[in-house]
Amino acid sequence: MRLYFVKGGKRIWLSGWLQTVGFPIIASPLLISYFHDRKTEGPNTKLVLMKYPLFIAAAVIGLLTSIGNYLYAYGMARLPVSTSSIIIASQLAFTAVFAFLLVKQKFVAYSVNAIVLLAVGARVLAMHISSDRPKGESTKMYVLGFLMTLAAAALYGLILPVVELMYLKTKQG
Repeated sequence: MRLYFVKGGKRIWLSGWLQTVGFPIIASPLLISYFHDRKTEGPNTKLVLMKYPLFIAAAVIGLLTSIGNYLYAYGMARLPVSTSSIIIASQLAFTAVFAFLLVKQKFVAYSVNAIVLLAVGARVLAMHISSDRPKGESTKMYVLGFLMTLAAAALYGLILPVVELMYLKTKQG
């Protein structure tokens, strides 16, 4: 995985865009569809076919997702896969906390049990790792990768409750 990323993070932004929406690949069919509709239906064709509050919320969630993907890709470039997967496993705890705070999701025995079991499973994967830091990686870059991966886990944990809140507020789901 480290071979894919350019040292210094110069191509990580492309990975974040591609992971999020397939940008710029998906832009072409959408533009073709819009111009086709405009040609057949006239100049009053709407660019956005959903309600604007929902569109704004979806755009914000998309932006948060792309930021999370960038943070995760940068962290993966600086950390070994085992370490980053353990950090990303903390997303479960972030999701549970944000769901509790934002959408008033209750903690029940099943959800607590699932979080504990998945966290223990991630910790078992981390056992017997001899060296954590990749060779040639400075302490500063390693810590930065660790913090960015942790921020990605927190952001991923925030996104799902925000999507549910968005649907509740816009009465779409």
